[in-house]
Amino acid sequence: MTNDKKLPLLIFDLDGTLIDSAQDLQYSMNVMLHRYGRRSVDLPTLITHIGDGLIKLVNDFFPEYQLDSPENIEKVDEFLHVYEQNLTNHTTLYPGVYEFLQTYKGPKALVTNKAIHPTMKIFKHFKLDQLEWVELVGGDSLPERKPSALPLLHVMAKAGYDKSNTWMIGDGRPDMKSATAAGCKKVAVYYGYSKPEELSPYAPQHVLETFSDLNRLISLNF
Repeated sequence: MTNDKKLPLLIFDLDGTLIDSAQDLQYSMNVMLHRYGRRSVDLPTLITHIGDGLIKLVNDFFPEYQLDSPENIEKVDEFLHVYEQNLTNHTTLYPGVYEFLQTYKGPKALVTNKAIHPTMKIFKHFKLDQLEWVELVGGDSLPERKPSALPLLHVMAKAGYDKSNTWMIGDGRPDMKSATAAGCKKVAVYYGYSKPEELSPYAPQHVLETFSDLNRLISLNF
């Protein structure tokens, strides 16, 4: 990493990439399910529903409502009220995340499908908000979210970077689809919430078995 100007723009997903938030999401969902007399969800099952944002997450467990219906949005608001009281009970940064983000000399951004308000609360808790970011994009920050290309194109434009030197780093299919649509490089996270076989069909240019692999990957390429 000798020439800062050549370092790639790194665009990170949040859940399953920078943070392990599954237990707090599971707890909050079970509060909701119990409230309505429904069966609890176990952690492995809940994990399979993470990645498409809270509107889809809640709808998966209350499928009787249309995704964009007032009833589902009401349930999302109810879930958010519970979740925002439990954002960081068990949520942790993956090992090496803070140290890397604090020392990386190139531009970095966040594009998550999590709503921006809980995202910022998590960032403040872990003091990630004190670091330098090109942009922090939540699932409700722009007219479209992943798997649309729009959030990535928005960040690239703000950073003054093109697709050839931009890496989308994430553990979900929406991350891979968004990167494909935007034409930037795909870095698949295999330690997160998706199985490798779910991500490998998108032909990622790089794979991270652990977050610490990212430092080595950049050192090898720059």
